[in-house]
Amino acid sequence: MIKRWLLLLCCIAMLTFLFTGCASSIVEGESARISSMSLQSKEKSFPEEQIELNHTYKELESIWKSRIQSFLDRGIIPLIDLESHLKRKDGERYIESSLAVMDMEGIALIAFDTNQAKKDGFTKGYRWGYYSIELSNTYPDRFIPTTNGGINPNWGKQKGGRDRDYIDQLEKHVSNGTYAIMGELEFRHYWSSGECKMGRGRDVDIYLNSENGHRVFSLSEKTDIPFVIHMEPEDQPLVALEEMLTAYPGSKVIVAHFTQIRHPQMETHFNPQLVRHLLSKYPNLYYELSIGEPGRRYACTRNVDTYIWEKSMFGQKSVLDPEYKNILNEFSDRFVSGFDYGGGRPPLAAFLPNRAKNIRLITKDLTTQAKHNIGYRNAWRLLTGKEWN
Repeated sequence: MIKRWLLLLCCIAMLTFLFTGCASSIVEGESARISSMSLQSKEKSFPEEQIELNHTYKELESIWKSRIQSFLDRGIIPLIDLESHLKRKDGERYIESSLAVMDMEGIALIAFDTNQAKKDGFTKGYRWGYYSIELSNTYPDRFIPTTNGGINPNWGKQKGGRDRDYIDQLEKHVSNGTYAIMGELEFRHYWSSGECKMGRGRDVDIYLNSENGHRVFSLSEKTDIPFVIHMEPEDQPLVALEEMLTAYPGSKVIVAHFTQIRHPQMETHFNPQLVRHLLSKYPNLYYELSIGEPGRRYACTRNVDTYIWEKSMFGQKSVLDPEYKNILNEFSDRFVSGFDYGGGRPPLAAFLPNRAKNIRLITKDLTTQAKHNIGYRNAWRLLTGKEWN
């Protein structure tokens, strides 16, 4: 009897061991499978699909014109921002709350260049993003189809010659008529003030007359599409700028951040006399006005970094330097508005009023014609090839 009980207990123990081991293996196997699926979902997603515009450019021009006119009918000089950057995640968080702000501040249109698409685990090289097209399709009366910006590692390393490279994709997308403007391309770029505070950042130094520089200028000339460049006005880049403007007279070049001087020891040639020379000689050159407010200081040096404002005993006054004021009036058909939104900025709805205020401060004492030209007319001409009537 005892032997039978011992045998029964042994059998029960063996069955328990086998069942527990199998169950544990199943659980471990399922956990591993779930963990693997989770890891794959983080590493891989579907490549971003190409998106087409919902409207023709003739239709978009009509839509844009109606919005611009709606501000003029209320006695407001509308603003068109041709130099801002928007990540998809920021747009998804901030766009909806910014629409009413645009209306209140007289902001008619914004050209947001965007980032490349997220890594998908499949695409090698640059991954063209279509968020700007999505914005334009959803809000055709507010957002201008703008290419991905030249602020990515593929551009920074000046890669080219393959379908997987940014410059080759830029040529393809601009040549097929999808975009109204090429977003900001970095050639010479110092650390931003935010990067100075962190103690790390990007210092970009790409020759304007490099192979890819020639490709961008040539692309603009062939397609009549304008492009924005970030080029600190150092002495050598200014020489290269004249070389490229001469070589590609049909290009439309918008140099961002007019009168922003952050390392004056390397920017010795930029002054009102040079600006007059450039604007007089090169009709294909434009400047953009996303610049600092009076008294703004560059965090890397603690020096005032925007030279358009009149100097005072304590820094700068809230009025234009007389020489630059005369230039803005005389060459008012060569300047455009910009807000320079981008990563690290406050939420868009909080950011826009201050930047619109700065543009209106810049133009406050200019002629009425200059105010209209800088606010929207010049941008309209660059985007459509037509004068505002």
